Amino acid sequence: MKYQILIIGLLFSGLSMAQRYDNNIAYGKVIEVRPVYERVSIPERQRVCERPRYREQRSNTGGAILGGIIGGVLGNQIGSGSGRDAATAVGVIAGASVGANHPSHRNQRPRCYTDTRYREERQLSGYDVTYEYQGQWYDTFMTRHPGERVRLAVEVQVIE
Repeated sequence: MKYQILIIGLLFSGLSMAQRYDNNIAYGKVIEVRPVYERVSIPERQRVCERPRYREQRSNTGGAILGGIIGGVLGNQIGSGSGRDAATAVGVIAGASVGANHPSHRNQRPRCYTDTRYREERQLSGYDVTYEYQGQWYDTFMTRHPGERVRLAVEVQVIE
């Protein structure tokens, strides 16, 4: 019997503590809610490839001379008799032309890199809230929309 009374007493004291704790919670009526925005920079990365710019073709003198020599030698071996001189001349001209405009100078690869650009954007950061509690108006900042009422933690202090 003693234990039953003790258990009942403990239950009632626990309930009274919980009740005191719940009494520290109050609600205020929301009067006004104003969204607050802030500007943020958002990085956007993108791959950029630039083709090399072609300059006016400068004459490739070394390539023209080498091509002319090779073309002259080949033309000289192909031709016979009086046509040998003509074949040599044609070989020199053709070889010099090919050597001067050698394609290795034109086929350059594009230069690629990653570029970061920033885009400005307005983002919602929270709400300025005006609420009423016991006839007084208060202002606060909240990250979520409060709805019709705000939950308040009320603290009671003894003043001597």
